[in-house]
Amino acid sequence: MKKRNEELQNSRFFKVYLILVGATPMLSTDFYLPALPSISAYYDTTDAMTNLTMILFTAALAVSSLLWGPLSDKYGRRPVSIAGGSFYFAGSLLCVFAPTIEVMVISRVLQAVGGGAAVMVSSALVKDVFDADRQERVLSIVQGMALIGPAIAPTIGALILKVANWHGIFVMMAAMGAVVMAGALYFSETLREPLATGVFAALGRLHVVLRNRRFVFIVIIFSIPSIPIMAFINASPYIFQNRFGLSEQVYSLFFAASAISMMIGSFAYAPISRRFGRTFAAYFGLGMVALCGAGILLAGGTSPFVFILFIIPSSFAVAMCKPLCIFLGLNAQESDTGSVSSLIGFANLMFCSLGMVILMLFGDYLIGVGVLYLVFCSAGACLFAAFLRKV
Repeated sequence: MKKRNEELQNSRFFKVYLILVGATPMLSTDFYLPALPSISAYYDTTDAMTNLTMILFTAALAVSSLLWGPLSDKYGRRPVSIAGGSFYFAGSLLCVFAPTIEVMVISRVLQAVGGGAAVMVSSALVKDVFDADRQERVLSIVQGMALIGPAIAPTIGALILKVANWHGIFVMMAAMGAVVMAGALYFSETLREPLATGVFAALGRLHVVLRNRRFVFIVIIFSIPSIPIMAFINASPYIFQNRFGLSEQVYSLFFAASAISMMIGSFAYAPISRRFGRTFAAYFGLGMVALCGAGILLAGGTSPFVFILFIIPSSFAVAMCKPLCIFLGLNAQESDTGSVSSLIGFANLMFCSLGMVILMLFGDYLIGVGVLYLVFCSAGACLFAAFLRKV
């Protein structure tokens, strides 16, 4: 097993597979962001009902990732990846043929059950295969490259809408699920020491990890930026298309600017943390988002160009926090890598869901995004300061 993992360290195909798996959850929302208003019109339903396809997808993604992790510690990453890819593939096809918005919502939940495996596996594979000295750099590269897909996903989605309709977007997602399954069948198992316990005992390892207070604080603090960033992602088509009157194609370009900024931020994390330290990277990331939130509240509503000027640096800063969270979380607990990866993914995704739910309380989505950026990331910086005083 050790020899196989050493071979995977040098495999370009394996690194590409890591990027694809890591990008799958984000692509599952970003591909069809431009289509949200069209889906509402197709089913003759409200925007709030259509938004459930994102909110419940994210919540189901979080819960399922929590379960897949311990199962992967017992049965291995490979069978979990195959099973997850199968669920994702089936859910995507059901979305294509959903006759009502209610069936669409249920299909998205099934898709999320499969996607939860990708949330967990993308982090667990890194710790399985790479030693501690290389994990931080690999996580930064994988997270950055995984954001290339989301950067262009809305543009691709908008192009599909121009030549076909939103059904074609879910056909593309089904193809992604098939590729994830194929990759899992091709690569060998990476788990070195499977748990020799029953299924329920394996699930019980989640509780063991949660007793690690250092791990819990790290994950909570660095998952906080997920609240405002997912609120923006969910609100972006309504802000750019409905408020500012942009077309689906032009909106996709504005969204791509934000996603590219996230990609650059993820790449920038490793050199910044090496040069200035992880503490600086954390304060810089959380503080930048809070400042951009204040800017959105003061001037973001004047034009789409001013609004995106505040979104771009905040997206960069949020992306810096993600590899930091994964690296610190994975190394706060020596064992139970699957459970650790699941809990990191679960916290991140539940905070994403929280952001979308809180946003719905605001009549003006742009104001809601600004408030969430300012309030939650200011709170995150304060919690980090308190955490440093305790450790």
